[in-house]
Amino acid sequence: MKKTTVYSATAVFALTLILSSFQISKGRHLYRNQWPIPAQKNLQIKNSSKENLNVVLYNTSKTDDLKYVTNKNQTKVLPKNDSVVTKIDFKNELYVVNSSSKESNFKIKIINNSGKIKTAITDKIMK
Repeated sequence: MKKTTVYSATAVFALTLILSSFQISKGRHLYRNQWPIPAQKNLQIKNSSKENLNVVLYNTSKTDDLKYVTNKNQTKVLPKNDSVVTKIDFKNELYVVNSSSKESNFKIKIINNSGKIKTAITDKIMK
């Protein structure tokens, strides 16, 4: 009787340990980077890999849209509480523009990235 209880407890413990090691995240992507962007400021993102990579940009704000500037100086909208999958050439910088009157949080996931990300808050877009 004691052996079955010990075996059952061991099996439950092992199953709990295995299941707790997995990370469950909401949505399709797991974001490891998040930056607050102050009102009326820009977030400049540089990548040391200098490659043309697929990225997922996510605006966590529930009230305001963000904008991002691509390599060709095209400004595109990043809708509120939504993500956009796009290809960015990191030979140039990526800019995320917060034109609202409140601070917004921004997340990014760079797929197959081998470089390091550097960011800075700026007033103007340097192109």
